[in-house]
Amino acid sequence: MRALLLLLVHVSLFSCSADREPGELFGPDESGMIVIDALLIVNSPLPGIFVWRTQPPGAVYSRARAAVTEGRVLLRQGEAQFPYRADPGFVGRFLPPKNAPVVLPQTAYNLEVEVEGVTVTAATTTPPHLQIREAVLLDDVSFDVRQALVPFGNQRDVYSAPENQLHYQDGLIELRINPVDVVAYQLAIFSLDPDSDFVLEADFLEEDDFAEFERFGASPPLGFPDGNGRLPWAVVAFGGRHLFKVYAIDRNWYDYIRTSPDENDGPWAGGLAGENFQRPLFNIDGGIGLFGSAAIDSVGFFVLPKLPE
Repeated sequence: MRALLLLLVHVSLFSCSADREPGELFGPDESGMIVIDALLIVNSPLPGIFVWRTQPPGAVYSRARAAVTEGRVLLRQGEAQFPYRADPGFVGRFLPPKNAPVVLPQTAYNLEVEVEGVTVTAATTTPPHLQIREAVLLDDVSFDVRQALVPFGNQRDVYSAPENQLHYQDGLIELRINPVDVVAYQLAIFSLDPDSDFVLEADFLEEDDFAEFERFGASPPLGFPDGNGRLPWAVVAFGGRHLFKVYAIDRNWYDYIRTSPDENDGPWAGGLAGENFQRPLFNIDGGIGLFGSAAIDSVGFFVLPKLPE
């Protein structure tokens, strides 16, 4: 998500169709728009807020030129106000006050950004707490539980725990959550060992094809009517440590990922109404980008090579 927001800063990069000229989506007259990038995570500290400007189509992208370094950035939660300050070590990022509280569940937050007389506003209501009740490995034929994975927080290293050593494509990994009242969920997988080897085996792939695989992936917005979500092995290509996250997302996050052309791609995508959107729904007044919130829980495991047949 954050990578796409950086691409938004250069509007010509949204010309994803071969029939679309650079700048046609927003138009050259919309260069210089304010781009907001801020995600509130329940139970985590107030985040840094990125503020950028879109760049003209055809211009060579420069983070220094796109970054907003001066302006008023204010986050409100009820009567509490949190004025942000520019980060001297990273252009375009604004930092919360020192000793700021953590993000609360089921709480309204309002963002106001003022840059050179232009005011941008956005609001989010954070989801309730989210908890993974259990993570299990299912038999891929009978769907019976073969083993329960060790969760975080039990004073064991989950990545070295025998229960969390999983052979590639052996069984089905399922998360079982306590459902909460949100518009949708999103699943994400992260390969944590940048030098780990491929476990994916495919005769039709050339050597150059493997260089295109990324070590992270995210699903489209999902519903968990029964509180269960499975990880498709198709999104795993590497061995080693993996982090499997489930996000309970707010309306802004949901609207953005279901309508963004760059988000609706990859092995998890398909069949979304958002595939036909040309411009994402930003839910930001006076600018574009994402000001959203989510509650998160996760499980870690270690991927071993595929068992011999």
